[in-house]
Amino acid sequence: MSPRFEVELDIFSGNPNPSWILSDTEGVLFLKRLAKLRKTSAKELSTNLGYLGFIVRVTNGTEKSLVRIQNGMVLLSQDDTNVYYSDENRELERWLLNSGKSSLNSDLFKIVDIKIPRNP
Repeated sequence: MSPRFEVELDIFSGNPNPSWILSDTEGVLFLKRLAKLRKTSAKELSTNLGYLGFIVRVTNGTEKSLVRIQNGMVLLSQDDTNVYYSDENRELERWLLNSGKSSLNSDLFKIVDIKIPRNP
């Protein structure tokens, strides 16, 4: 059985956030992109209002992982372990946004697109 990847765009407070499921192929690509990131020291995630990045829930049988991607930082939580990574050019964040383009309202997509700088 393939792992299940549910992506949530963390943007609304008080309303449900949009979410979508990655295909098996997209799930493999997500894991490959995650594996290429450089480990970094722990950093606190923002809790401001508005766009807060993405939450990816990975379920593989009874194993569950949570990946938070926000402003160039990635937090992988599994069991009681947290590992931090640097998404320096926010490529993983942008890739996740593009993976949900067909699931997101076009105005919402544009709002988030502006929040994620493009590579120089």
